[in-house]
Amino acid sequence: MSETMAQGLSPDDVASEEAAQPAQERFSAELVVRGQSEARRLVEEIAPTHILSILTPGRANLGPKGFPEERHLVVSFADVESAKDTDAPNEDMVRRCLAFARAIPAEGRLLVHGLQGVRRAPAMGLGLLADRLSPAEAAQALSPACSQPADPQSLVIALFDKVLGLDGQLKAAAAARFVPGRNTLRRRIAGE
Repeated sequence: MSETMAQGLSPDDVASEEAAQPAQERFSAELVVRGQSEARRLVEEIAPTHILSILTPGRANLGPKGFPEERHLVVSFADVESAKDTDAPNEDMVRRCLAFARAIPAEGRLLVHGLQGVRRAPAMGLGLLADRLSPAEAAQALSPACSQPADPQSLVIALFDKVLGLDGQLKAAAAARFVPGRNTLRRRIAGE
């Protein structure tokens, strides 16, 4: 257990404390993006130094277990397109994820996982890569990091665009690089 955990701080407090400490300017660790089942089964093979788990609100974390809390950030948000949804991701969450990722040493390996590793986790990975690469380069670098064809979630991308000051460039790069999956197209047609 870390010293901060022993002091009774929550994981959110730890992320805030780590963000306040001097960290490298940009995320520079290796990135691996998986679904939760794959992340759990292959965690030893992947050998991450840090894990960012994206949970669906109201669902249990079935990803890797027993990882040190100071190297495991857990966030929870739904795969929704509207920022008005009560379970939508927000700018504070993106900033917490950036602070966590920036604190990882360059020789580290960050495993980002969501439920399936297709929408939310790739969007998070894309945003983190855009912290060190141009949006087009980040979109190109994302595919090899993913085990599934990526369909990055647009709201997470828009939040990274705003937080990183990219003025829509990340959204444009993602649209040029990734083809929306069938479920994304169905949601758009239905007006969700």
